Amino acid sequence: MMKIDYVSDLHLNHHVRFIPNQEKWEKRTREWAKRLMDSKEANVLVIAGDFSEWNRQAIWFLEEAGKAYEQVFFVTGNHDYYLLSKSQRRIYGDSKGRHLNLIENARKIPNVQPLCREVINYKGKVIAGDSLWYRPVSPEDWFFFIQISNDSHYIIHSQASTMKEGVIHLYQEAMDWYHTLNGQHIDLMVSHIPPLHPPISPYPRNACYDCPVPFLVSENWICGHQHIQGDFQKNGTHFWMNAIGYPDEKKECKIRSMDI
Repeated sequence: MMKIDYVSDLHLNHHVRFIPNQEKWEKRTREWAKRLMDSKEANVLVIAGDFSEWNRQAIWFLEEAGKAYEQVFFVTGNHDYYLLSKSQRRIYGDSKGRHLNLIENARKIPNVQPLCREVINYKGKVIAGDSLWYRPVSPEDWFFFIQISNDSHYIIHSQASTMKEGVIHLYQEAMDWYHTLNGQHIDLMVSHIPPLHPPISPYPRNACYDCPVPFLVSENWICGHQHIQGDFQKNGTHFWMNAIGYPDEKKECKIRSMDI
C-alpha cells in the first residue's frame, strides 16, 4: 500500500498575483506553497495540472514541493498552455512552446517527475499521466468554446490554421497516446481533464470539461479541471479530485491523501 497526497487547479497567479517586484512575488508564492504543504500526509505528491499562467511561478511551487516530498508527480492543465502577453508569445512562440519549457525546467528539480505521456514505475507502483484533452462536438459545444471559454483566446497553436483545428489536434494527440495504455497494468492514472463527467459535479455536462475514453485504464484515477473536491467510483474506477480553484470559490485550501 502506498499513501499519496493529491491536489489540482492551484491557479497560483490568482492566489498570489503577479507584481513587478519579482523577489516579493517569488517569496509570496513560496510562502503560499509552504502553507499548502503544511497539510501533507504522505511522502508522494501528485498534482493534476493548472499551476499558473506563468512558468516561473509554477517552477517556484514545484521547487518547494520537491523539498517537502520524497517524490512529486505532475501533469499540466489547460492554463499551463496559456499565453497572456506579447512577451510570452515572443519567448515561447506558441502554447506548446510554453508547455515544453515548463516540462524541461521541471525535470531539473530534485524529486520532481513530469508525467508528460509517460508511464513510471515508482517503488513497485505503475503511475501514468497526461493532461488529456477535450473535444467540442455539437454547435453548442463550439459556441461555448469560442465565445465563453478562455482557452480559445489564450491557447495559441502555431501549426493550426484555426482554433478548431488546434483543439482537435490536442485531443487527438492525447487519445493516440492513451490508446497505447490498453492492456497495460496501471496502478494510478493521472490527468488534468477527467475521462468522464463526474457524478458529484453540481453542473450539467459540458464537452469542454471532460475527455471521454473508450476504456478506463486504472482502478485509481486522480484528475482536476472541474474545480471539484471529492471522490467517487464509476465503472470500477475510484476517482479522486481535490481542486483548490480560484479564491472567490472559497474552497478548502488543503492537500488530501489516498492509498493505492
